[in-house]
Amino acid sequence: MEFRAHVDKLVGASNWSKWKRQVELLLRHHDVHELISGDRVCPVLAEDATPEVTVLYEKNRKSFMKDDSLAQLVLVDSMDDANVELTATCDSAKSIWEKLLSVYEQSSGQRLDRLMEQFFRSEKDGDDDVVTHIAKLQKNFSELNDELKRVAKTTLPELLLMSRIMSTLPSEFFEFKSVC
Repeated sequence: MEFRAHVDKLVGASNWSKWKRQVELLLRHHDVHELISGDRVCPVLAEDATPEVTVLYEKNRKSFMKDDSLAQLVLVDSMDDANVELTATCDSAKSIWEKLLSVYEQSSGQRLDRLMEQFFRSEKDGDDDVVTHIAKLQKNFSELNDELKRVAKTTLPELLLMSRIMSTLPSEFFEFKSVC
């Protein structure tokens, strides 16, 4: 059975978060995510390599190039024309990824500030049901913790999320709020 996945085209900052998650999952599915994360790099041949080592190097290099091409195809195939053009000079999946990160992700400090403000100022939208509202808070909390982990090697306790959920519930949930 052939695997098929639909990834919306990256059109800009408006769908960056969703697109990034979908593409990362697809790259993991194809076992090539480590190419964009930098955990796997193209092998380098030592100057004093023996013929046996050279043969192994060529095999590993060919495998790397094939996987990098697959990762690039996944990335480019899921971008609109403007983003394909933006990354046209990139020669590897990692360089494409880094270019997109530099365009769509703010510096760590700015991103952390924005995520904190978004989490602590969020209120339930009138159109959202409670489940949707809680899911949005959980997503914000998860993104905030991911950035905190990356920048400050720390995370916020789950109790803070629970408290934030309770404090943003509408008045009709007052009895539920008082029990918790």
